[in-house]
Amino acid sequence: MKNVWIFWTMLFFTFTGVSQKDKLSPGQFFPRYGKEYHFHSDIMRYVHHVSLNNPHMVVKNIGESYQGRPLHLIFISLASNLSRLEDIQQTQMYNAGLTSSRPEKIVEKALVWSSFGTHGNEAGTTGSVPQIVFELLQKLDDQPDIFDDIVIVIDPCVNPDGYDRYVHFIKSTSHQRWIPDPNHREHMEPWPSGRSNHYMFDLNRDWAWQTQKESRERVKAYNEWLPHVHADFHEMGYNANYYFAPAAQPYHEFLTDFQREFQIEVGKNHARYFDQRGWLYWTRELFDLMYPSYGDTYPSYNGAVGMTYEMAGNTASGRAIQLKNGDTLSVQDKIDRNTVVALSTVETAARSHQKLIDQMKKFYRDAQENPPGKFKSYIIRNHPSQQRLTDLLEKNQIRFTFAEGGEKLTGYRYSTRQIENVNVEEGDIIIRAAQPKSVLLQVLMEESPVLTDSMTYDITAWSLPMAFGADCYAFSSDIRVKSTDMPRKKNRSPEMMTGETAVYSFEIEWNDVSSTRVVAALHQKGFMMRTTVRESSFGGRSIPRGTVFIHKDDNRRVPDFEKAVYELLKSLDFQRFHVHTSGFSDAGGDLGGNYYEYLDPPKVLTFSGRHANQQATGEVWYYFDQIIEDNLHIVDWEMFDRVDLAAFNTMILPEGYYPVEASQLQKLEDWVTRGGRLIVIGYAVSALSGSENLRLQRFVTEEEQKKSESEYLARQLNNRTQPFGDTDRQQLSRLTSGAIISNEVDPTHPLGYGIGSRYHSLKTSSVTYPLQKGMWNVVRIPEETIVYGFVGHHLQNLLSNTVTVAMQQQGRGSVVYFLDNPLFRCFWDRGLFLFSNAVFQNSRVSPLY
Repeated sequence: MKNVWIFWTMLFFTFTGVSQKDKLSPGQFFPRYGKEYHFHSDIMRYVHHVSLNNPHMVVKNIGESYQGRPLHLIFISLASNLSRLEDIQQTQMYNAGLTSSRPEKIVEKALVWSSFGTHGNEAGTTGSVPQIVFELLQKLDDQPDIFDDIVIVIDPCVNPDGYDRYVHFIKSTSHQRWIPDPNHREHMEPWPSGRSNHYMFDLNRDWAWQTQKESRERVKAYNEWLPHVHADFHEMGYNANYYFAPAAQPYHEFLTDFQREFQIEVGKNHARYFDQRGWLYWTRELFDLMYPSYGDTYPSYNGAVGMTYEMAGNTASGRAIQLKNGDTLSVQDKIDRNTVVALSTVETAARSHQKLIDQMKKFYRDAQENPPGKFKSYIIRNHPSQQRLTDLLEKNQIRFTFAEGGEKLTGYRYSTRQIENVNVEEGDIIIRAAQPKSVLLQVLMEESPVLTDSMTYDITAWSLPMAFGADCYAFSSDIRVKSTDMPRKKNRSPEMMTGETAVYSFEIEWNDVSSTRVVAALHQKGFMMRTTVRESSFGGRSIPRGTVFIHKDDNRRVPDFEKAVYELLKSLDFQRFHVHTSGFSDAGGDLGGNYYEYLDPPKVLTFSGRHANQQATGEVWYYFDQIIEDNLHIVDWEMFDRVDLAAFNTMILPEGYYPVEASQLQKLEDWVTRGGRLIVIGYAVSALSGSENLRLQRFVTEEEQKKSESEYLARQLNNRTQPFGDTDRQQLSRLTSGAIISNEVDPTHPLGYGIGSRYHSLKTSSVTYPLQKGMWNVVRIPEETIVYGFVGHHLQNLLSNTVTVAMQQQGRGSVVYFLDNPLFRCFWDRGLFLFSNAVFQNSRVSPLY
């Protein structure tokens, strides 16, 4: 279309201050639009107002947030296109190979999706939506033929709970007039900030894992449309200039040439409009395309051109903030620049709509006919976490089947990194790479992505088999085994299991976080339970340490004991239990003996407030509230002295920097000594550095300390002629942005129950501690360090013989130190179970002498 270029040039030079015929502009609807922020409900009130009598706009509800705020999508295009949205959607699914049924009407349109308000305190993004909607509809009225071939999708607020939290703060602290001084309280957002959602999760890092409700609703909708372009709007420091595509290296090797080239095309178009206005901008410096759970990478691995946009602002900008150059950044400045970039994105897509359509069709055709990557098939052995793993695959539309068993194959085994024989067993997960979501599948499955640049913005390894602790085999060919779409489940109804023999005890397998949920539910119902502290055998079957037993004799006060337990297990759909009709063992100890210790119900306290890491507190909260559905008390650290610690037997210090006074340290020590369990995560270990009895030691021998000091001096001497320009690269040698580390586990210790002899930890910091003396080093990095992802060479040299999880006994209590956060973003499934051991496997452990 020859008039496209003329149209868009006119649009961009006139987008501000244009009034729409017979319709209210944002400035007319909101008395102080561009000067204030408006609540989510007010933004949507304007959107619904505009859509009421406008055939070019449709608003759809796709779900709600944890706090009950609605999640919406706005569709803008010609009325003739909107009337065929179902045909457009079905065509897109058919072209992607996600449905085999050819639609009655093939309607191909380029879908351009923009997301706003992922981080709630980046409020200028959602605040720009009314103006963007208004300008698009104005041009649809004036020149409708421009929109023949595109449909625009707008997610106005990904995170309405966080957004409203921030807007409420701004309105609560605002003066009638602006105070752009950064020392004013309007520019000092309290804890928790509006960046995160209800559970204080960062939704911009949750696309692939979908731990959060908002993510599940959004990604479900996204995968029902699979747009050709996705633009994710954010804000950064208020003194920064606008960032837009193209992204920085590294790009994942599976991204296509077209995806790379279109980023440049979009960026040049944005630059043209910014140049005309004299607005500063930058590209290709920071935000890479690797970690698969971002709003730019997840769409890219699903065939779109995914891009991040970052406007100056963020939490400290308030309504207006004075910049280093003496200017004032206002809400209107954010709206103006976001509107230009949003419309420029649509312009570029409209100009290249056919290429976008053709290239996405090619992306999905290649995925099914010639998938990238060295592996063409995977077998994931049947394991306790299988249900959650397959749930995750289904959320991402990754296809799989379940083996019927019997075949013998040879493939690459993840756990040993060797080629080995494998006997396929019933229930194993079979995944073929030749499928529509092949690229996403292989990105999620890979051990270590290829990094063209080690300076990355996020973690560099995330392999699903390691995250779930699953034994996995990969094959360079497309294997053929007998399989079925549904796993075979054994029916464990009360009628079938009881018969005429009375139940003596119920056995709960302890090897997965779902077991934790069962034990938590049983505690809440008042059941008494015991855990196995020595291996035993019943009926020829081995009973490992950590197995939980519910004895009838321990629960005589429970009416209709058998039925009560059966119903609870059934309500939780828990299958991994066994019924014992006798307590007499084959070996290792009878059920009434000393090898079975009582499990005390955990009464848990954790901390929030400005000294705690917001996301880390949220992870603990989410683990208890949503994953295992158990009780948790949360208080601000500032209230520590007001808490009656005697009411709790378990205390968790999430990652954070806690100012601990001597009196508080003594209070903690006394509480632990009397029988409390203190769980310390990540860099919260520094909170105990002032204690003589409760702390990790940086050096356990004088030789270790001298060696460290000698190495430090050597580095200082070697760096005397280091070029200043190499500083960033040199620092990388001592850092990791996130990598997977292989650990040894002591499976005989309660912290290691059910984990096995190997655990892959997700290491996100450069903090290391040597193997501790006088403590149980339960999870540790061995002499030969195995790393997946990027770890600087100097840091990697420090990892050998260091501790990842340690337990210290103090009096009748204990301290558990997690050097790597097992709850990181709550997607590292095996970490959730490891954390469960610290909370629930509270049998007493003798001190190490």
